[in-house]
Amino acid sequence: MQNSKKEYSGAFLWLAAFSFLIPIYVGAQAFRAIPQLPTYPEIHPDISGVDHNLWDYLLRTYIADGQVDYEGFRRDFLFKTYLKQLANAHPENLKTDNAKLAYYCNAYNAFVIHGVVIHKIKGSVLDLKQNGETDFFDIKEHIFAGETISLNTLEHKRVREQFHDPRVHMALVCAAKSCPQIRPEAYVADRLNGQLEDQANSFANNPEYVKYVPKEKKLYLSSILKWYRDDFGGNYGVVSFLLPRVKDPATKTGLEQVLAGQVELAYFKYDWALNSQDKEASSRGDHVSFGSGSIPND
Repeated sequence: MQNSKKEYSGAFLWLAAFSFLIPIYVGAQAFRAIPQLPTYPEIHPDISGVDHNLWDYLLRTYIADGQVDYEGFRRDFLFKTYLKQLANAHPENLKTDNAKLAYYCNAYNAFVIHGVVIHKIKGSVLDLKQNGETDFFDIKEHIFAGETISLNTLEHKRVREQFHDPRVHMALVCAAKSCPQIRPEAYVADRLNGQLEDQANSFANNPEYVKYVPKEKKLYLSSILKWYRDDFGGNYGVVSFLLPRVKDPATKTGLEQVLAGQVELAYFKYDWALNSQDKEASSRGDHVSFGSGSIPND
């Protein structure tokens, strides 16, 4: 009888221990499944006075599938720190073109997000102009290396005129759903070519930007490739840019037939709805007045 009580007592203790450990195990597994935020960065500016690791941290924290958590950027003091660094920067100290171009791309995307935040934009950046204010891309409100400039000045005068690399149109993001997806990491000098090429390849293989419709004998492209076609060398330059990057055989055929004059180029309607993680952002697909800034050729 005594042995029976001991066995019962032992079984009860094992059951109690098991019941106690199961929730702990389940909780630990659930915690491991939660995406961990990037490590909070220390601040170490480069020779220009800017620490792009701050921007890298912010992008990794507040970008998901190309959509932006604008409220997260607004709350994070590191975003204000990064903007202050850009305001007081000395880009002339940078030694290479790659370092300068990476710096400009990061600055442009940061200033776009800053513009959305400070103007409390919820639907589209084009709402500013409709409300009688200066166009979003023309407002001189971004302090860049001691100078107050507009987004258009930064894009057209500092980036396009100086570097002549059409891949920047896949890197500069204008806060709209039809823009290329913002890269969830900072651009850096030693990997810039690979980063820009990756952006170009992702763009070329996304049917929202490049799509062949055989029944219509049309190849549909992002309007960005129409607005900035001169940067690619004209329409044939656009096709030549896409052809070696596209992987889908049918789309390749469509591109080849464009070059042969057998398929017509057409363009998607541009969706200017904000690229926000906020699901309440309204759809604004009726505006086609701008590219990643203003149209350079119209």
